[in-house]
Amino acid sequence: MMSAQSTIERKLSRARTQLLLNQPFFGTLCLRLKLDAGSLPTMATDGRRIVYNAEFVEELRSAELEGVLAHEVLHCALAHQCRRGQRDPELWNRAADLAINPILIANGFKLPGDALIDQAFNNLSAEEIYARLARQSGGPLSCSSAESQPQSGLAGAADNSPDTGSGRDQKGKTASTNPSSADRSRQVPDTATSAPHSSATSYPGSFGEVMDATDESGGPASEAERNRQQHEWNIAAEQAMRSAKACGREPGNLDRSLTGSRESTQDWRSTLRNFVAATTPSDYCWSPPNRRHAASGLYLPSVVRSGVGRIVVAVDTSGSIGSRELDQFAAEISAISDEAQPEAIHVVYCDATVEGAEEFGPAEPIHIVPKGGGGTDFRPVFEWVETNDLEPVCLIYLTDLCCHSYPERPHYPVLWVTDSCRTAPFGEAILISADQP
Repeated sequence: MMSAQSTIERKLSRARTQLLLNQPFFGTLCLRLKLDAGSLPTMATDGRRIVYNAEFVEELRSAELEGVLAHEVLHCALAHQCRRGQRDPELWNRAADLAINPILIANGFKLPGDALIDQAFNNLSAEEIYARLARQSGGPLSCSSAESQPQSGLAGAADNSPDTGSGRDQKGKTASTNPSSADRSRQVPDTATSAPHSSATSYPGSFGEVMDATDESGGPASEAERNRQQHEWNIAAEQAMRSAKACGREPGNLDRSLTGSRESTQDWRSTLRNFVAATTPSDYCWSPPNRRHAASGLYLPSVVRSGVGRIVVAVDTSGSIGSRELDQFAAEISAISDEAQPEAIHVVYCDATVEGAEEFGPAEPIHIVPKGGGGTDFRPVFEWVETNDLEPVCLIYLTDLCCHSYPERPHYPVLWVTDSCRTAPFGEAILISADQP
């Protein structure tokens, strides 16, 4: 007679086989992960294995189980286990789920009925979603506070599985008549079968957790080990994508996410400094000579930079940029001002209209105090520049780019500093992300 555990293992094996046949990208990557039984509430991965709760697997329909396995695979393909840093583990899990669930639904997967879905976060990375959730909640959420804030979209139900024949109620939640299911949400993972920094309790919409990457001994992975694992998953995902394309079963809506996971974090401070430096007039002068080469007996001209003209800094005050990003941006602009010695820096606050403006001299520290908080329109700032007869050497706009009201391309350079992967029709863009504590 087959044991209950053997039945669960056979069910998981069938699900992986179906993934390999029907969704080869996910199936190929799923074979990289070892399956381990554990006492986690549902299922989780650390990039080396998938730890599963046998009772949870038993309750899932076959199509749902394939969806949950694909969910865990996509966490690994996007290296979410390597990218948390110092972020709150539970909030990071929510953000990562909100990033990948729409991709899975778009590729025809069936997820448990209470899967986290919010169209406001479509096409955003887990880092971007995390920053927005943290701002919505005023800081990292606890499980209890999340349940009391449905307006944040964290527990929005996604009715993507019309079949209701697996012991779930019509809302997609596990039926309360199953006490073992309710108990699972209160279980603490065994240290033997879970990675450090995993959420101790499940939350609404949780069915496939991502844990931090581990080393071969099961301890927390070092930074070098995380980078190595991320690189390996990037290569594996690329190979799996090529194989899926070769057999005509390429998954959709994944290229951008996979590309983003491969790109290293952009040094926005360096890019910002280089942008301003490029607007600084410079010339060569023999007196004084270039000190870098003088010690070698070579007398070469040095580069002399004169102070730049006026710089306009626009701040989107629609509430889309967090206070930490504002503080870091202001500090960096102040440092650049000390170096570049601009004639003046004009800080313009704008939502749908210009709400205020301040002028700072080259030696003054920049303080950003947002004024306004309505909708977003980029045109008023550029109109303000024209109305005030300014000829800025550049304009730097801090915004999330959640707007389509752009002016005509101006004659001066524009840099969009944003916490979003969205693009503007003109100018350059750099991605700013608040340093993690």
